[in-house]
Amino acid sequence: MGLRILLSSLPEDEQTYLEQYDELVDDGGVTENERKLLDFAYMGLGLTEERAKQLEEAWDAGVIAVSDEEE
Repeated sequence: MGLRILLSSLPEDEQTYLEQYDELVDDGGVTENERKLLDFAYMGLGLTEERAKQLEEAWDAGVIAVSDEEE
């Protein structure tokens, strides 16, 4: 795989958002209610909608890894 970013290297607010995102999309999708929770989360953490989407896309693509041992 190409470039990977460790979750722990991101700012704490972005780590927190991705941890919440990962929990909510664990079943493979985001419901309307889950999207509302995620919207509330990124706003509460001081992230922009654009940054939240970038983080979600990177997470879904496997660019952000929990540890450097993941394949």
